Amino acid sequence: MERDGMIWEIDDNKPKIEGLDAVGRPDPEYAAALGLLRAPFGRRSLALVCDMALWTLLQLPLWLGAVPLLLKLATGAISPYGFVNHPSFVIAVVMAGVTTLFTLVFLVVQWIMHGRKGRTIGKAIAGIRSVNVRTLERPGVGPVLLRFVIFAASGLVPVVGPALLLSSPTFDPERRGRGLHDKATGVWLVDARRGLNPYDEKRMRVARKMVKAEPTKGRSALPSLATHATQGTQSAYRPGNRISAGVLGVARPHAANERPEVGLSLATPPAESAPVETGKPVLGGYRKTDSDSASAPSTSPALPAPAAPPSPAPASPAPVSPPIGMPQPSPAPQPSPAPRPSPAPLSAPQPTPPQAQRPAPAAQPTPQAAQPDERAQPAPAPQRMPAARFGLRLDTGESILVSEPVLLGRNPDAGDHPGARPIALKDDSRSLSKTHLLVRPVDGGLEIVDCRSTNGSGLVRAGIEYAVAAGVPVVTTDGDMIRLGDRVAAVVRV
Repeated sequence: MERDGMIWEIDDNKPKIEGLDAVGRPDPEYAAALGLLRAPFGRRSLALVCDMALWTLLQLPLWLGAVPLLLKLATGAISPYGFVNHPSFVIAVVMAGVTTLFTLVFLVVQWIMHGRKGRTIGKAIAGIRSVNVRTLERPGVGPVLLRFVIFAASGLVPVVGPALLLSSPTFDPERRGRGLHDKATGVWLVDARRGLNPYDEKRMRVARKMVKAEPTKGRSALPSLATHATQGTQSAYRPGNRISAGVLGVARPHAANERPEVGLSLATPPAESAPVETGKPVLGGYRKTDSDSASAPSTSPALPAPAAPPSPAPASPAPVSPPIGMPQPSPAPQPSPAPRPSPAPLSAPQPTPPQAQRPAPAAQPTPQAAQPDERAQPAPAPQRMPAARFGLRLDTGESILVSEPVLLGRNPDAGDHPGARPIALKDDSRSLSKTHLLVRPVDGGLEIVDCRSTNGSGLVRAGIEYAVAAGVPVVTTDGDMIRLGDRVAAVVRV
């Protein structure tokens, strides 16, 4: 309705029916997800036999006390006057009245029980319940009465009518076991013994909430810790293979009680190291001598090389003085100190005539090029990924991060659980206790402890619910569902 430029919406207060498809038909998959199973044909027959046996039992007074006298009247053995004045007439009338009264009471009780509780005496014995196929609730006394009338009308065609009606559930295209009289009245018979009992209100609410609960989000891919080969691209993480210098290498060998180092070393070159010829290429960049200290400092990080066993041959040739009588060659030009992706030299250095041999120091890991006045600093410890954290996603959409012990309930009291953080949950049905559940973070998930709640707690894993004993800790993991009274919470990885 639109008036004065305003739009008024009228709420028709119609309840929203869950489990219907786009065209408003009941979805069998929704009922199967709740745990509802169709009633087996064998037990449906057993329920019918039980109801018919009870009805037959109530007819015995009529058959034993009134039918013999009626047969005499029907065959002409006695006249109508003799029938009325017969000594057994009063007894026959009493027996017929008792049978009629008991039959009416039986039919009314069966009718009301079937319409409001979804069961008759026979269905209760066989473990079967009747529900409305759309709402999955009580079928109602009207549809049940119409269903009985259709069943009784089938007897107008002897043998064929009842046989067709009783065999029609086997031809249901939806495989839900609904016969012609069931489809005409919107009734569905379910198995309350092996499946979910639709008249267990608490279990039914929990099942509906679990079906409506959002699925656990997939785990997001963690960023790589390796250096990108090219700018703006993401490479796979290969420990000990790629380092921040952008070159390939391996970790420095280490002892059994020593932490391995993978990456750059921040240590300053030792003072007693032998000088290296200017322009001599090394892995990851070029070294510079004291004569190059005035020039721009090199920013190319050096890769720590693996330690080698003691050998008389040096790891890198040290410059020696030329022999007497040989000319002194000019030094090679200083190349650019830009980092290179391979240890191959950028330019071939000029050969240097050998000088007087002197003992070379043992091979040492090549330190990072730094200013001579910098002090040695310890290598940074490798960073570790933080441990996975878990939380709870409630059926209302709220999320709780469990990084410390928490108490859940209507108004939790942390007096008996020092150190736990109380969190009050909204509960309109009042199925939660004041202090209902204790949740603690553990490795790989969450640990729950029921605090002797009134309605108890449960763990649903792979569609199966397990009861949680009071005071007994139970470990849950990602994907599990926790039931707190009528509330449901999903365990999710943060």
